[in-house]
Amino acid sequence: MKAGTKLTLAAGLGAGYVLGTRAGREQYEKMRTAARKVADKPAVRQTANVIQVQAFEITKNTASKGREAVGHVVETVRHRGAGDGGDGEVGTGDDLR
Repeated sequence: MKAGTKLTLAAGLGAGYVLGTRAGREQYEKMRTAARKVADKPAVRQTANVIQVQAFEITKNTASKGREAVGHVVETVRHRGAGDGGDGEVGTGDDLR
């Protein structure tokens, strides 16, 4: 299971527990205090920062690859259209076989 999935699952379970518990505010405060203690640990903060940087890099790389792919498709369409009469218009599709 990926880290994001685990975090989402944990958040969902925590929210469900808080909303479903009859212990009320006291139990909620205990959970909130425990979560804050974990979140304040340097190792947790460092890991969160690393994951944030990695997510940004993945997003940036994926967007770059997407732009490249679109550019290749546009060039292919232009090239095929130029062969049909040189006007740059896309042909009927007969040349796509």
